Amino acid sequence: MSETILSAIDIETAQRLMRHFEPEEALEAGILTPMAGTRPVRLFSLEEAESFLVIHNGNLVDSNSKWTTINYVDPATLSRWIADKLGDAELASALDVIIATRKAYGFLVPDMKKLLAERLAQCKELLAPVSGEQD
Repeated sequence: MSETILSAIDIETAQRLMRHFEPEEALEAGILTPMAGTRPVRLFSLEEAESFLVIHNGNLVDSNSKWTTINYVDPATLSRWIADKLGDAELASALDVIIATRKAYGFLVPDMKKLLAERLAQCKELLAPVSGEQD
């Protein structure tokens, strides 16, 4: 994956992408735990979605532990949520390219997380001066 694949955005777009959603607009995800089932989770922002994606080091995960957890969000649902709720067709399309590789979920997460982090960094860079002026 190249270092920067998303085009630049403007301040209005950054503000839209950084907003928090109402409960009915939240992204549905889940924390999967063997022997305990799935605990539903709602993600209320792009920033929450990015931090929810956890990259596991296979050496540190004990597959025999009944308390091992996996933070799971359906990749296609994430992409649609970004397109429909955030209005970021470019980010959604870039995610779709990653999803189209048909890799196992654990191998998709690092690329998806990196892409979301890239967009968030763009937003934060644009909004930092605006936040500083209001202090």
